[in-house]
Amino acid sequence: MAVAEPSLQLHLEPDEPIEISELTGALAAIARQYQAYAVENELATKNSEARLLVSVVKPGSIDINLVPDLVSTVAMAGPLLAPLIDKFELIEKFGKHLKSLIDLFSKKREATAGDNISIKDCDDATSIVKPIASHGGSQTFNVINGPVTVQLLTITAQEASSILETAAHEKALLQNPKAEVLQRVPMVWKRLDRDSVKSAAKTTPDRALIEEIDEKPHAVFFTDEMSHLKKQMIGDEDNPYQAIYFVDVVVSRSSGKVVSYRVIGYHGKEELEALPPS
Repeated sequence: MAVAEPSLQLHLEPDEPIEISELTGALAAIARQYQAYAVENELATKNSEARLLVSVVKPGSIDINLVPDLVSTVAMAGPLLAPLIDKFELIEKFGKHLKSLIDLFSKKREATAGDNISIKDCDDATSIVKPIASHGGSQTFNVINGPVTVQLLTITAQEASSILETAAHEKALLQNPKAEVLQRVPMVWKRLDRDSVKSAAKTTPDRALIEEIDEKPHAVFFTDEMSHLKKQMIGDEDNPYQAIYFVDVVVSRSSGKVVSYRVIGYHGKEELEALPPS
């Protein structure tokens, strides 16, 4: 029986079904990272030559095995050097590259200041961990080489949520270095639509009060990447108006006045004290 070729395995154990768009988004992000890795390491001369292929999809938990398409690499190396290409070593190094990307956003904000992080890195890290952040469970990256499995990285749902928040924070600062980002501020809902987040919408029915920032309630937005936070905040709440939520927000202003808040992190809640009877 022929031994299967080495592969990078994405193993997901979600607590609930994952949306197809989230799974394909994660795979597309891994493919983009491979393109950048292959060009940087001279395995390809341009992105279109660096392709990552799905070799196996297994039932049960979601197991997707990925292998590099080395046609361009072999052509560049020539017939004499082509046999020397170690596919297992290549896959292992790329797997470690992915781990390094995820590790960037596992750090606290102060620790990332010296790292060379791009908006693309923020988007790709977000897409890779979003299925588990949104649906619970865990995901693991393994390098498979015949009967040998080398575990590179395991991410829990809690870790995935933290990675999303750090990536959103970094992206906000990269897009606007002067962005007003406040962390762990207490927020109280004043108006709330319990429906799922419409990330593309330009308006929102949601309004909240953050007294540390302004004495009036303002519109509250969640980006697509942070849509799971709204569910996390109010999913188990009978009356969300009777709780204080501790959030990270990006403040939008016009002529110095607060216009809206964009939630990029959530750190729990406390019930409001009931008012004594009059």
